[in-house]
Amino acid sequence: MTHSRVLSALAVALLMLPTTGSAQSVIVRVVDPTSSPVFGALTYLVAPSGAIVKNALTDERGRALFIGIPAASYTVRVDMIGMATGESSLFEVAEGMSVLQDIRLESSAIRLEGIEVELDGGRCTLRPGEEGLAIATVWDEARKALSAAAFTDELGSYRYETMIYNRQLDMNRTILSEEETRRAGYMRTPFDSRPAEDLVQNGFVQDDGQERLYFAPNAAVLLSDVFLDTHCFRLARSDDGSGNMIGLQFEPTGENKRVPDIAGTMWLDTETAELLWLEFRYEYVDQDISSRDVGGRVDFRRMPTGAWIVSDWWIRMPVIAQQVDYQGVPRRFVKGFYETGGRVLEVREAGGHSLGQRVQTGGVEGVVVDSLGIVRQGVRVGVVGANQQVFTNALGRYSITGLTPGRYQVGFADPALEQYGYVPESIARDVIRGEVATLDHHLPALADILFDACRSEPRPEDSAVLTGRVLDTRNRPVEGATVQVRWTAISRISSARISGDVFGFETTSDASGVYRFCQVPRNVPLEVLATFGDNRSTPQALRIDVDTRAELLGIEIRN
Repeated sequence: MTHSRVLSALAVALLMLPTTGSAQSVIVRVVDPTSSPVFGALTYLVAPSGAIVKNALTDERGRALFIGIPAASYTVRVDMIGMATGESSLFEVAEGMSVLQDIRLESSAIRLEGIEVELDGGRCTLRPGEEGLAIATVWDEARKALSAAAFTDELGSYRYETMIYNRQLDMNRTILSEEETRRAGYMRTPFDSRPAEDLVQNGFVQDDGQERLYFAPNAAVLLSDVFLDTHCFRLARSDDGSGNMIGLQFEPTGENKRVPDIAGTMWLDTETAELLWLEFRYEYVDQDISSRDVGGRVDFRRMPTGAWIVSDWWIRMPVIAQQVDYQGVPRRFVKGFYETGGRVLEVREAGGHSLGQRVQTGGVEGVVVDSLGIVRQGVRVGVVGANQQVFTNALGRYSITGLTPGRYQVGFADPALEQYGYVPESIARDVIRGEVATLDHHLPALADILFDACRSEPRPEDSAVLTGRVLDTRNRPVEGATVQVRWTAISRISSARISGDVFGFETTSDASGVYRFCQVPRNVPLEVLATFGDNRSTPQALRIDVDTRAELLGIEIRN
């Protein structure tokens, strides 16, 4: 017999029991406006003082059962993501009595996509539910998921199979070493945190006398009064511009800057109103060991039962080194990062029933940066043989999931480099079931690409590469344009006579409008001109520095 059938049968039996001194119970039945049962709603039994006596999730028939409660007056409150909160009127539970309460949720389509986010972020609001309708609406949906996650943690009755990893990263976040361990068993939660009071009072970064410990907030911390009283909230817009997500951004109020704190954003799906993930960074840490790359992320996932769990998490911490400056003063600096995280592979109930299909696929994710370590947006990332293609976001990140286990070739294409004929070789990466492999990629400098393109041609030692694109006035590439570069070589015949000979090269632009000269002299005044039929460009003067290996020059042909 399934869990829902047992609960339903028990509910009927309780209603038929004779009154006894210990049989007080409340059965809650939750339906939507169409009278269909609501599965997975978080239901609270609330005392007149507002204190929560018990809570439970509704089953497939929309029922929640509270047994063995004291005889008293109560109300019932029901939270369901995407629906308005439902609440009963005050009712009495007498000695030996079983009470049935029906709750109909009034709204079944709270959506967030209509909420406007101000460009300046708006005023930071303390306690998001108290003022500001838009902020209160987004917070209410985030609160429902956090409350369900905290309730799931309190139960502690699930068997988790998890993968925990520890990584050493360089300053470009490239993985230098990695260790993975797996564990399985009954846990209160696969991801735990310090109590909120401890974190707010002593900091999200603490020193235990031997090392610095970095902590991430769990659902209970984010819901706590002490966290809400010391952080303010505003709405945030997603970087990708898709409008599929809306953020609830929080930051410390700044009343205690001596204690390390956190600032971050909770991201919600605008259509389903479900909480997707939390990303955060550390505030009020020592300036010499701070970095924009230090922080963490916590991903949330809703189980078929309505329970919410932390499905993925990671914290990235700085690796600190010390050096002596020119004045002999020792100074600390960040020389790399240490990253620890985990992923839930499977969740089971006490009876062994899986709360979700075991993960059968894996994926690849990472960050793309340029030669200076600056993140690159818009780089096309594809997996050969999987017919998947994504683009890096404003943070240079990409993620490709749903891949069956095996070895894949991952390709990276940057439009800015691709137009000059640079197509890098794909990189092999193994994908393991239930895991997302990390593959960061460093793009070469454009000057190196241009210089390498001329390696097969003989080049004088003091020459450089000159290349660029020929475009028309509408910014379209011009194929077949004639491009000329000219310079004058001065020679002194006698003290009174100077001779100058004009030299130069000529080439034709390709289908992408690209032209290239491989033997242009450095530290000499140059003139570059392009013609196409009766149209021509304005002659451009140029001098290539003696230390420059390749120079980029765009040319516009006027109609």
